[in-house]
This record gives sequence, C-alpha cells and structure tokens, in this order.
Amino acid sequence: MHDESTVVLPKVGSRWRRVRRICLAVVGGLVLAGVGAFGIGYLAWEVPDPQQVAAETQQSIVLKYTDGSEMMRIVPESGNRIVIQDLGEVSGPMRQATLAAEDASFYTNGGFDFTGIVRAVFAQLTGSAGGGSTLTQQYIKLATGDDEHSYARKFKEIVLAFKMTNEQPKDEIFKAYLNTAYYGRGAWGVHAAANAYFGKLPRDLNASEAALLAGMVQKPSENDPRVDADQANWRWTYVADQMLANRMVDPGQRAAMRMPETRERFAWRGEEMSGPLFHVRERVLQELEQAGFSAQNLHQNGNTVITTIDRDAQRVAESAMAAEAADEPENLRTALVAIEPGTGAVRAYHSGDRQIGGFDWAKAAQPPGSTIQPFVVAAGLMEGYGIGEVYNGQSPQEIYGATYRNTGACPDLSTCSVRAAMSGSAETAFLNMTTKFGPEKVRDAALQAGISPTVGGKPSMQERDGEVGIRIAMGDYPVSTVDIARGYATLADGMRSQPHFVQKVLDSNTGDELADFATEPESAFSDEPEESKDIAGNVTESMRQSYPSALLNDPALGGLATERPVAGNNGIAQFGGSPDKTLTSWTAGFTPQIAVAVSVSASDEKGQPQPVPGSSSSTMGNRVWQQFMKAYLEPRPSQEFMPFNPIGNYSEPNPLPAPGEAMLGTTPR
Repeated sequence: MHDESTVVLPKVGSRWRRVRRICLAVVGGLVLAGVGAFGIGYLAWEVPDPQQVAAETQQSIVLKYTDGSEMMRIVPESGNRIVIQDLGEVSGPMRQATLAAEDASFYTNGGFDFTGIVRAVFAQLTGSAGGGSTLTQQYIKLATGDDEHSYARKFKEIVLAFKMTNEQPKDEIFKAYLNTAYYGRGAWGVHAAANAYFGKLPRDLNASEAALLAGMVQKPSENDPRVDADQANWRWTYVADQMLANRMVDPGQRAAMRMPETRERFAWRGEEMSGPLFHVRERVLQELEQAGFSAQNLHQNGNTVITTIDRDAQRVAESAMAAEAADEPENLRTALVAIEPGTGAVRAYHSGDRQIGGFDWAKAAQPPGSTIQPFVVAAGLMEGYGIGEVYNGQSPQEIYGATYRNTGACPDLSTCSVRAAMSGSAETAFLNMTTKFGPEKVRDAALQAGISPTVGGKPSMQERDGEVGIRIAMGDYPVSTVDIARGYATLADGMRSQPHFVQKVLDSNTGDELADFATEPESAFSDEPEESKDIAGNVTESMRQSYPSALLNDPALGGLATERPVAGNNGIAQFGGSPDKTLTSWTAGFTPQIAVAVSVSASDEKGQPQPVPGSSSSTMGNRVWQQFMKAYLEPRPSQEFMPFNPIGNYSEPNPLPAPGEAMLGTTPR
C-alpha cells in the first residue's frame, strides 16, 4: 500500500520506446517523402539535352588569311566555346586529369556520390570549404545555369544527375561536361580552353598542360597562372598528385611533369588586332550577312571563314603605312586598297585609321583628282575616238565660261594627245575631251568600270541636282579608294569583278566547304568581251607613260631592278579650290596581277576634312604605293598586259617623254 503523497513514475524503458517509435516514424516519413519527391522529380524534370545545349552555344568565328593561317577570332560577348563531337578529340591525359580533379569515380558512380553529398551539406551548414558534386552534377548545373546555393537546387541536381546516368552513356555525359565547363579567359569548353591557354587543339595536350586546365574549372580566375601564380601552382600540384594517386600517371611520369607556360591571357581573342584589320573584319561580316550568313548563325556554328586577304600583302600595307606615318601628323588618313584583276579578290586593305573602331577612310567619299581621267579616255574609246586623237591642252584656257589651268603640260600644248595628256597631267585636254564626248558618257564609262553609283549614301560623280558637269574630268566629284582600285582592276583586262573579302565558309567540325564566294567577272565596256578588252587595252596603253610607271620601274627612284608592265596615274584634289592646299592626294596603278589605289587626306577630331600637310600631299602616297607594289610583285613572275586591237586613231603625233618625266618637278593633279 502507499499513501496519497506517493507518485507513480512510468517505466523508463517504456518512455524511450515511445520516443524511438516517434523518431522512426518521423525518419520513415521523411524517407518516404524524399523517395516520393525523388520519384516525382525523376518523372517531371527533364535532363538538359547536350545536343540542344551545343546547338544554342555561342562559338568563336575564325577568320583566316587566304593561305589558311589564322587572322583573328571573333569572340561572342558570352565568351568562346567550340564544341567537340567525340571524346577522341581530347587527349588521354586531359580526360584523366579532368576525372582526377573533379570525379575519379565517374565511371562507377550513379551520377551522385553519397559521401560527397554529406560533405557538401556539412560544408554548407558550417560555411567551410568543400564540395561533393560529381562530374554529372556539375554538367547539370552548367547546362541549366542554376547556381543558387540552396538545398532545393542541390536536390534537383542530384535527381537529374541520377536520371541522366540511367539514360545516357557515360562517354556522352563526359563529352557534354567537357563542352560545357568554363575554364576562364572567356573560354567555354575544352576546345576553346586548349587554344586560350596553349594555342593547341585538345587532342595535343600533354599531362602537365592537362593538369593545369583541369584545375581551372574550380576557380577559373584565381587558378590562372597569369592572375595568381602561387594559387595556380598549388592547384596544379593538387591535380597532378591526384593523377598519381588514381594511377593515371606513374611515379616517373609524375616526376617529369612541370608547371606549363601559358599564353598571355587574351592573346587568343585577337585583342592585338590593328585598326585596318578591324575594318577587314567589319567588311567580312557585312559581306557574309548579305549572303545570308548572319553573325548569330556563324557564332552558333563556330564557322571558319577563309578571307581573300593575302597575309604578306596585308602586313606590307600596314608596315609601309606605319613607316611613312611615323613622323606625320596624327590627323593624316592614308588608305590603301589592293584588288586582284579578274577575280575582285581584295588582297590588302588599309582603312587609314590607326585606331581599332575608327573611321574607314578606304570607303569614304573623296574627290579623286586626275585618277578619274582614264575613264574619260574609256568614254572616248566607246565612241570610237582613239588615244592618238589630239586636244587643246593650253593653259590657262577658258572652257564654258570658266578659266582652267594645268598642273602639268604636254610637249605640244595645241596638239596634246591622250597619252601626252595622261603623262603630263594636262587637265585642259581632258576637259576638252569631256566636252566632246559628253560628261554623262564619262560617268557611264566609270560606272561600267565598277565605280559605285553611290558613295557615302549619295549619288556619285554628279552635282547635287543630279547634273553631270565637265568638272567630272577634274575629279571633283567624290568616289572612294575602293572604287578607284576596282575601276583600275577592270582596266587590266576589261572584265568587271565585284570586290569581295570572303573566299569561302567552312564547317568548323568537318572542314567541308559550305559556300564559295568566287564571282564570275562581267564584260565591262561592251556586251562583247573582246570589244571590252580592246577598250581597256587602249586605256591601259595611254597610262603606261605615267609617274607610277617610273615609281615602279626606275631604280633611281627606288623602283624594281627588273622592269614590269605597269599603268597608273596620280591625282590631287584641291582644298576649297585653292591651288596651294590639297584635299586628297592619290597614287593608283595596276599590273596584270594587282590594282592598288592609295589616297592621302586629313581630318580634324570630328572627322571634318582638313588640308593635307604640304610635305605629304604629293609624296607620301607615292612612297606607300611604291613600297607595296615592290613587295607584292618581287616574289611573283612578271606578266604582260593582254594583247588588244587599236581603236580609232592610235598613232602618236609627237614624241613622248620617258615614263613620269613630264611629272617630275611638278605637282600632279
């Protein structure tokens, strides 16, 4: 018996059994809920399709010179990514280093690692370093772009990694990871990374290089040797040691591994690009866009574009410009365009601006001076007037109520032949030719040669009211440097070709040709090609005594030791009508292999025209043209101009001076 103050306590074992049952029920409920959620997620969530991810990938567009050497890469704003199609494109050491650094049990785990998950949960709870993501989980995170630090995101990542492992071969998952991982330096995927760090293809990476790249994914900036050498060395050592620990290299191979030297951080992106190459890039992209290849599609496919630019010719153009401009004012704009006759291929292009993203002076509207006069001759030939015809070349001379003066002279001013007028820069003779043939006929001949009907968005070679005056013969109406080069290329063979910067577009994976941009030339001055060639041949003959011929062939002037067939002309357009100030100075000429036009102008900070400094107005363009032509032609065999039939009066009435003699000591116009 017990009294009322006695308390009866429950048995201890009974109480703990109840607690245990409650805990087991809670745990069981959580497990069932987790399994249920896992099952629902497995059925509801879709694994990111590696092929779809690749299809939406932005890759670099590779531009190459005509010889196949790389010119530059056009990197998308999101960074560079080039997709591999097969694991065989990646070296064994790179694959092994990736597994050693990220997931050594990749080929045996189920897409996630339970021990790693516990380690990751502990790290998140304590705020310590550490992670537990398998390689498959990392692909899921990269492909979805979901990097939120939450248990919900981690749970979904595990479910999708498990599902992906059940649905796809391990090699496909590994390839998807290698295509998706970010390695720093704007390089997405192992292909871009191999180039960004070592200038190599991924199949050529050795064990030392592979250890560095595999270690980059963890911390793409801090692990970069060009950012933090100590941290990079620590990470590289860790990966190399993991390769040894997982028997991917033997002790001897590990001992032979060394921290590799990498490229400058962004050398592969083409950021050392010059101002002229920037405009080559812009012209290439514009041409591709017009042909149906948008920048978006090119980036998506990572296409390779073979340009028409000759690497050596482009370098000569840039070096010649740089040498001549070294002691000249910063506001001097010297543009050069070199076009191959018969094909229209642009072999060299200098925009005249030294700054990347500056103005493209090669396509700017500028008055061509006397370089337009060969098309006056062509207009006469189209009407049957030969180059033996004579015209009044006296100076000063009143024509249509205005007084004109020559900057050069003919041997006989009253009977100035076309050849003599061309070599002597007798503008009054060309004005009289234009009066006889008609200014509209001159403009038409220039258009037939390929001079664009518009320049700078406005009609070319005419007044604002649309009228064409006789001053077209003086070169007062603006055209572009590209126009003159194209027109002179037409004179080389009588066939008009469309200038183009793109040779072909290639598939980035197979190298197969997707499009060829070669164009068929057209008969320029007549529907009959032979007649057009005769007209061009007669014009060319009239230009062979000009100053550019002396520049190229006279050793005393720095010309070639072996004479080459060449035709050309010089020109100066006056600034504000002042004979003492130059707006634009020109040197243009051609051989059967190349037509080159050089223009020299000046502008202020706002791009407004300024007078060309006196020392540069008549000499700089000559020197640049000469240097370029010599370098371009010296390694090439000499070619003769095409044979032609004389048109009309062909015979020369007076003895002609030696090439360029009438120009020496005078200012060409």
